[in-house]
Amino acid sequence: MAYDDEEQLEAIRDWWHRYGRLVLIAAVVVLAAVLGWQQWTAWQERQAANASADYAAILQSLNNADREAAGNRLQTLREAHADSPYVAMATFAVATAAMDAGNAERAARALGWVAEEQSASPLAVVARMRQAEALRVQGHRDAALAALEPVPDGPLRGRFLELQGDLRVAQGDTEAAIAAYQQAIEAVSGQRRSLLEIKLFDLGGAPAS
Repeated sequence: MAYDDEEQLEAIRDWWHRYGRLVLIAAVVVLAAVLGWQQWTAWQERQAANASADYAAILQSLNNADREAAGNRLQTLREAHADSPYVAMATFAVATAAMDAGNAERAARALGWVAEEQSASPLAVVARMRQAEALRVQGHRDAALAALEPVPDGPLRGRFLELQGDLRVAQGDTEAAIAAYQQAIEAVSGQRRSLLEIKLFDLGGAPAS
């Protein structure tokens, strides 16, 4: 037994001599990776908390009717946390406050920023629609129509097409308005569909068969 133990010990020493350095290096690498991941996670949590605090401060400023302070804080939020979902949410809040105050131009600029700078956000499509509405209020019909392109699929498709129809009516382009309303009717139901049918009939059109 002692002889076998001696052989095993010698084998272990030989193995360690060959691979011990690699084992130590691997252990250090794994430890560094774990510590790095923990630090990265902690940093992300701090960033999310800071973005949330900025968002709350923006809402508070808007509640206090201090739109200038809200705008300044929004700019800080954009610069420090450009990828945070709070940026789009805060921008929507500022745009809504601007529209309520009769400042459609500022609202359109804010919503245009979301559509362009956060195009991957699920709010980008909503931003384009709201931007078109703000531009329409200003009388910028061509710009509003441009904001509505491309028309998305999904639950907002009907509203996009209806807005296109409304803008075409304002431009005096009855044929294009009828075509937009006909497509919109196919994408909606209920009261919205009834309203679109009224708009369509007023133009002398009918739902597409």
